[in-house]
Amino acid sequence: MTSLLITGANGFIGSNLCRHFLDRGIQVYALVRETSDLRFLEGLDVRLIRGDLRETAKIRIPDDISAVVHSASLVSDVAVEQACELNIFFATVNLVRKLQAAARPLRRFVYLSTALVLGYNGIGISEERPGQSADFLPYTRQKKRTEQFLLSEHAERGLPVIILRPGDVYGPNDRTTCAQILRGCERGVPLIVGHGRWHFGYCYVGNLCQAVELAINREGIEGKAYTVTNGELPTWRDFFMAVQKGLGKRQRVYIPVWFAFTVAGIMSGLGKVFPGYQPPLNYYRIKRITTETTYDISRTVAELGYRPDNNFEAQTAEIINWYFQERKHGTRA
Repeated sequence: MTSLLITGANGFIGSNLCRHFLDRGIQVYALVRETSDLRFLEGLDVRLIRGDLRETAKIRIPDDISAVVHSASLVSDVAVEQACELNIFFATVNLVRKLQAAARPLRRFVYLSTALVLGYNGIGISEERPGQSADFLPYTRQKKRTEQFLLSEHAERGLPVIILRPGDVYGPNDRTTCAQILRGCERGVPLIVGHGRWHFGYCYVGNLCQAVELAINREGIEGKAYTVTNGELPTWRDFFMAVQKGLGKRQRVYIPVWFAFTVAGIMSGLGKVFPGYQPPLNYYRIKRITTETTYDISRTVAELGYRPDNNFEAQTAEIINWYFQERKHGTRA
């Protein structure tokens, strides 16, 4: 592989993927919207392609692309069906149709889905042993629908697709989750709910980048899906305490689970009464941090050769260092 196209390249995962492959001497084409914030791509030798996956007629696909990593996606547990359908399902359909129309002989098409398609609230969750369904989220429903479309394209037209299902992805450039957690911690918001000793599907973004590289280069795995997390999983208590320690904070008040659910219910109610209010908590978010959710990555290890870096302390330090750098330069993480 000498060149690849990364969609959503300016975002959290996309920008980390760009850096990962550039470090390995791969030419990277970065698909971004005209209005995209390109701060995370500054200083990176990427070739920008401007365009919107909702209007692919205006996108020019370079002739020398040998692989595509489709990371562009709406990521939200509160987004409505229409927004998820447009920015997850139809964005993917449009991209695939564009590539097919251009008759590009792709080596691999890697799609970043989510482990939530397998469920949550379970131990060693896999296709054979799914967890509690998360299909009540439009986000999850559209990710499942997109997976089905891509697998049918593989079966009917030979699309060389590999689906990766990352767990909870954290790392530098994560403005959606990490930045919010860190800002809340700085304000003294208590992060740990209950005893906090529930494990979760923590996936450091560097490990996801490794899995993407393996998915592109490994032979004979087209049409398969693989779950990606760290090999050794922290508890929510481990994660939140590491964040608090890194910011020089200490949680002195521990929130009972019932109280957290009550607050989340009140906030959700306010969101229904006042449409402009975006509640920071909801039932699902509290449920996630108060239940054991782990995924089986044995197939990913055996078939991809995946060897996750489990240095959780170093990974947390990198996240906090990124956050401090963002503040130092006067930007809002």
